[in-house]
Amino acid sequence: MIKKYFKCTLKTDIVLNASLATEGNMKTLDYIPGSNFLGIVAGKYSEFKETAYDIFHSGKVSFGDALIAEGNAQSYAMPFSLFQDKLNKGIPGKPVWVHHYLNDDNRPKDKNGLVIQLKQHRAGYFNPDDIYFDKPKQKFSLKSAHDRGKRRSKEGAMFGFESILKGQEFVFSVDFEDEKVTYIKKICDTLIGPKRIGKSKTAQYGQVEITPLTEPPKTFNNGELKGNQLVVYAESNLCLLNEYGQSTFQPEPGHFGVEGEIDWPASQIRTYSYSPWNTFRNTTGTQRDCILKGSVIILKLKNGIAIKSLPQKVGEYLEEGLGRVIYNPGFLLADEKGKWSTCLKEPAAETNEIETTSINSPLAKLLDKKREKANNELEIGKAVQEFMGKNKSKFHKVSASQWGTIRSLCMQVDSVDTLNIELFTKKDENEKDIGLLMHGVSAQTYWDKGNIRKILQQTIIDNRKLGLGYIIKLAAEMANWKQNQKDKK
Repeated sequence: MIKKYFKCTLKTDIVLNASLATEGNMKTLDYIPGSNFLGIVAGKYSEFKETAYDIFHSGKVSFGDALIAEGNAQSYAMPFSLFQDKLNKGIPGKPVWVHHYLNDDNRPKDKNGLVIQLKQHRAGYFNPDDIYFDKPKQKFSLKSAHDRGKRRSKEGAMFGFESILKGQEFVFSVDFEDEKVTYIKKICDTLIGPKRIGKSKTAQYGQVEITPLTEPPKTFNNGELKGNQLVVYAESNLCLLNEYGQSTFQPEPGHFGVEGEIDWPASQIRTYSYSPWNTFRNTTGTQRDCILKGSVIILKLKNGIAIKSLPQKVGEYLEEGLGRVIYNPGFLLADEKGKWSTCLKEPAAETNEIETTSINSPLAKLLDKKREKANNELEIGKAVQEFMGKNKSKFHKVSASQWGTIRSLCMQVDSVDTLNIELFTKKDENEKDIGLLMHGVSAQTYWDKGNIRKILQQTIIDNRKLGLGYIIKLAAEMANWKQNQKDKK
């Protein structure tokens, strides 16, 4: 078997609904199903007509799911056999236990000797570099159908859906059972380049860029068999059939080519059902009952086996990426206390460089002015709160009317310099001080006591860049504070 790896970069948001429901808010998948890449190749059906069965129906070619990635490393769904303290969740930096390693003798306990209540971890992805991904970035959008006759939104036709945000990268592989077939290069060439996937492809969604990976990424491989226990990790969704040809949620040892029995208490399996939409037929396909990727199945073997001889893909719909498994993976090992051996860490912080552009349009200039005004108001608010926190008790004798007079004067002058003169340095023809806060009964009653006049003058000078708005805001807040103090008495 040969694997070809590709990177799928989202050029726009993409919509991949988790169900075919047409009412309510539609949830998106957190990965790109392999059927999307099969569909890209199937769109060139005429070029593959002679080998169509081998490519699209036999499972000899498997188009894998694309999972969120950092760099070129392939990601894997978090195993469902991982459990954490219910009150101390969060994979990176927190203790994790592997379910099938736990027993009555090694149950985790807290510092008081009480058994910790564990909860299954069900979301996220990780890669061989031990990087943990919560899930791809998503956003919710509200849309409306268009009434062509009335040229406006259609009445009663509002709907919402989630989409995966553009700019993110996903890695997937295409497996070829036969390395010598002639259509490998043709399939790879068909996949490479700008493509459209998902729903609403004719609107603003679905544009991606697919590029080949020149070097194979880091991946997880099968481990060694220890004793008679075989651990099966579902790398992708599994759709298995029972002896009557019906899809089933209960795997059998025969599905994996071994003899033995399933250890149900030790296994962790989650399931779901869906019916794929066939655009060509304009209808849904047969319902598929699947075991979710990330499920862990524990088998007790009758006889020893060679893991290399086991099937690498099981079940149905292998061409769409279903059925991929890993046996006894190293990332499911734990110590004698059941604590997980792998320690995951957060992905590297993003460094987004914002492209600056010149502001030319009237609308852009208006928005820029509003932004400047909002930033200035924020700075004024911070400065006023800082002043009041340090000094308001020193002005406890200054009346609210005094602050109102200062505020009124601010409304009449044209600059901070003029205000400073009117308050502190203004003189008459005889060189006598006639500044508002320098003479008269108010000066004797309030401003000549202590150094509050100097404190006020200094804050006006220090915050000159904030303009008159700072003094207006300060005077209003101090007047309110003084009035509240008076009301309490």
